[in-house]
Amino acid sequence: MMELRRRYQSLYIPSDFFDAVFTWVDAFPMTRPFQLNNACNFHILHKEVDPLVKNTAVLDPPDANHTYSAKVMLLANPSLEELYHKSCALAEDTQEVKDSFQHPARLIKFLVGMRGKDEAMAIGGHWSPSLDGADPERDPSVLIKTAIRCCKALTGIDLSLCTQWYRFAEIRYHRPEETHKGRTVPAHVETVVLFLPDVWHCLPTRSEWEVLSRRLREQLAEKLSAERKEADGEQDEEEKDDGESKDVSTPTHWAKLDPKSMKVNDLRKELDCRSLSSKGLKSQLIARLTKQLKVEEQVEESKEPDKPESKIPEEEEPSRTEEEKEEEERKRQEELDRQRRERRYILPDEPTILVNPNWAAKNGKFDCSVMSLSVLLDYRLEDNKEHSFEVSLFAELFNEMLQRDFGYRIYKALAAIPVKDEKKEKKNKKEAEKRDVKKEKDEENEEPQAKKAKEDEEDKKKSEEKTLKKEPSQDEEENEDEGSTANAEEYDPMEAEDAEDDDDDDDDKDDEDSNDRDRRDRRDDRKSSRESASKDKEKKQMVTHNKELLMAFVYFDQSHCGYLLERDLEEILYTLGLHLSRAQIKKLLNKPVIRESCYYRKLTDNGKDEPVQSMNEAQIENLTGNRSLLPAPKARVKAEPSESGNLIVYNGAMVDVGSMMQKLEKSEKTREEIEQKLMVQDAKLEEDAKVKAQLEKSNKALTRELEEVKRTLNQTEQTLTVCEGAEDRLPRSHCQDLQLLDVHGERPAGTDEQE
Repeated sequence: MMELRRRYQSLYIPSDFFDAVFTWVDAFPMTRPFQLNNACNFHILHKEVDPLVKNTAVLDPPDANHTYSAKVMLLANPSLEELYHKSCALAEDTQEVKDSFQHPARLIKFLVGMRGKDEAMAIGGHWSPSLDGADPERDPSVLIKTAIRCCKALTGIDLSLCTQWYRFAEIRYHRPEETHKGRTVPAHVETVVLFLPDVWHCLPTRSEWEVLSRRLREQLAEKLSAERKEADGEQDEEEKDDGESKDVSTPTHWAKLDPKSMKVNDLRKELDCRSLSSKGLKSQLIARLTKQLKVEEQVEESKEPDKPESKIPEEEEPSRTEEEKEEEERKRQEELDRQRRERRYILPDEPTILVNPNWAAKNGKFDCSVMSLSVLLDYRLEDNKEHSFEVSLFAELFNEMLQRDFGYRIYKALAAIPVKDEKKEKKNKKEAEKRDVKKEKDEENEEPQAKKAKEDEEDKKKSEEKTLKKEPSQDEEENEDEGSTANAEEYDPMEAEDAEDDDDDDDDKDDEDSNDRDRRDRRDDRKSSRESASKDKEKKQMVTHNKELLMAFVYFDQSHCGYLLERDLEEILYTLGLHLSRAQIKKLLNKPVIRESCYYRKLTDNGKDEPVQSMNEAQIENLTGNRSLLPAPKARVKAEPSESGNLIVYNGAMVDVGSMMQKLEKSEKTREEIEQKLMVQDAKLEEDAKVKAQLEKSNKALTRELEEVKRTLNQTEQTLTVCEGAEDRLPRSHCQDLQLLDVHGERPAGTDEQE
């Protein structure tokens, strides 16, 4: 009790609970974790759909013993690749997939029973000695039979095809003395065992799935035809009753009727007698009858037979339009109901396990639902039912198991990272800094030298240009001398010195400004080179090569920020049960942690063309932490579970050899069916190939005939044009003679010369 209160503060603990054993630790040790690579899903059928196979399982037999109960939690999760893409946002995924990814706890789901709207419960029931076996404490197959029987009775799922049964937890209640079904039950201990079977082995094959969908369609067609027959029979009876009532009943006089004080049946009767519509609400019936009574009153007062005939159809027109609207609405509603019913009988494309909830169980309040692990973990203290406590406790234990497995995966990845030598790293950093300083100094020294070389070259060019020029004339020299003397008179040495100083200062300032600019340019070049390098890295196509490690980090990174803090990683490693010291954990976290954060994408993603470093567990030193350094525990005297029937214990699971053999036979049958289908397909392919060859031959022959026909057609057209031209050139008399020759077969006289 205290341990549960300490661990799960929001969990309601029933008053009869006193002990719990978490046996999943033995079923799934750290070196052999639970695998999420088996896809499975459930399809819950509607209450209207009848089960295809009659359910003969008994839920509450007369000899039900409440000392033991067996319950199952049936896993429903997507395939491993789908789980990676939907929960991890892989580097190679599109942006839409990355934006829509979810936490793995939202994708891992379980089939649970529902008692009422919000009360989830594990599927199962009490042990029966006559149906399940005699000794559940020593014989593990007894409670498995109980779970199979109760699950089939509640959901219609046959779990006898499951090959491995993992005993996940045991919960014990102390029941006081009570009366059950008229008999006194003494105080006793009730042990509830929660199983996690490999329910994915119950999935139907593709051929079986097609048969199931066809049978459901046939069931829908039978029900629809039966309903049509019933509706036709009822309609015939109504028509007979209407005819009899029309023959017998006569309308009451208008003066004797008060529509406002009449009942609905009387209103309808009077409207039917007057051949008016009797459908609608009471207010509509009253308005319709009052209108008709006013018409009858006016007819009687005026004593004109033509007026009522003209008024009655006028009053009947709105009633007819209302009838048409009501008929259209009725037809539309019937079409919607028909489509809704058809959807209930249509199965999904992929094979799933069909669930037929037993609607009569649990006082007619039982139903089934597929709920995610995150929803099962979102419990409150207000959920104060015993069956809800069992489901919530299982969800917490399953979550802890996943955290342990993912945490151990992170530990192995951190342990596989090569250790950094701090002294060498410091030396390398210092040497790199020295190199950078030297490079900067060399660059600064190289630039003024280059400037001096350029100035010397310019001075040489100027001197050469001066020597190449011609010597000036004497007049010019005299003018220069005069000018020089005039300048000499005006020359002031102090002003000259000040001017020289000013020139030198200006030159120094220019040099300093140019050096500053050069330094800034160099810094900008370095920044731009770094930015371009970072952009190149971003442009580089990244691929997630370690998807398992990425999902392990993502399971703890619930805020999707892309990193884990150092203190969070410490807590994860402490909870693994590896008995690591603080110094060992600090040493592990010094490898990937930068500024108290571990950016896990650096460990899971790589460039597309970069080589991938595979993690070898054999190279990890402390694969099991410090557990090997602890003293060996004392051997407990344990009664080895005896092999009962077809069950044997293997790797922490109770394996049913009989169901394994059935599964093997089933797979062999499916393999044979697939081989036969392949043979049929191969034969069809050969026939199609022969037909194709024949068609190609006939096509070639037809193309040849077409070409020949085209040639003959061209020849006949040419001869026709030649004949027409020759006929146009011959004289008319000769043409007549030729016609006579053609008719009588003789040549006329005097035609030789003309010819």
